[in-house]
Amino acid sequence: MTQIATHLPLHANHSHSQIVRRVPRYARVLELGCADGSMSRLLKQHCEASIIGVEQNPNTAWRARCFCDYVFTENLDDPHSLDALEGEKFDVITLVDVLEHLQHPQALLQRLKPLLLDEGCLLLSVPNVAHASVRLELLKGDFRYESSGILDDTHLKFFTATTLQTILVEAGYAVQALDYTWHDLADTVISEQLQTLGIHVTPEALAAFHTPDAMAYQFIAAAQPLPEVAATAPVVPLKPLTASQDTWAGLQQELAQARQQLLDAQAELGRVYATRSWQVLRRGADAWRGIQSRFTHP
Repeated sequence: MTQIATHLPLHANHSHSQIVRRVPRYARVLELGCADGSMSRLLKQHCEASIIGVEQNPNTAWRARCFCDYVFTENLDDPHSLDALEGEKFDVITLVDVLEHLQHPQALLQRLKPLLLDEGCLLLSVPNVAHASVRLELLKGDFRYESSGILDDTHLKFFTATTLQTILVEAGYAVQALDYTWHDLADTVISEQLQTLGIHVTPEALAAFHTPDAMAYQFIAAAQPLPEVAATAPVVPLKPLTASQDTWAGLQQELAQARQQLLDAQAELGRVYATRSWQVLRRGADAWRGIQSRFTHP
């Protein structure tokens, strides 16, 4: 159980891809919220995993049966929803975009601990309510639910990098890794939104919307149960993706600074052109060129 899936058909900036590549080959997986089996299929194809799926919606659960070894139809907020699995042990338990739909996510996390093997791992994803797009809406005093996405109208809980790690620690887990999928907003979009609020757009203001916790669209966490004697676990700093933070955001900040420097230089040049001394100097230069032309062109 050491070989990890590395080649996936999905782009790396996708929660399913990031979850599946962390699952060891031949793992026994409990997939909570398996939906129609989209990720189950990847787990079978790339990890040759044995999968028990749990899905609340019976209209989609039947599709997952094509890829799972067995599928339960359960409401995960029900404290007895996983009683049928008592005594079972899994290498990996996944919760992909599940916690935000629950009334009592911490209670579920606590009930999952006995189902993990000693070296077992919990893999999950949640949307980031501190994404730049939501920050811009809140700056305008607005907060509207949507049919999908971060502000999905079926979401009951909202998470940031800090609150996600807090709920895991309080449920008795140590966060081993914290990553994210990202969606970086263009500077033109950010500038337009800030200007409508009368906020002066500076390179520093734009950079604030390109930090890792602002670009993160979904957080991906890997966690393991803490020993019963451990009371707390250290919070893992958010590790920026190289492709997003070091390249895209860095280039965007440099471009914004260069654009501002160009505007400043153009403004200064305009002020110089408008001065009386420049106009006199320009007339003198024109007169001198006229004199030169008479002597050089007989």
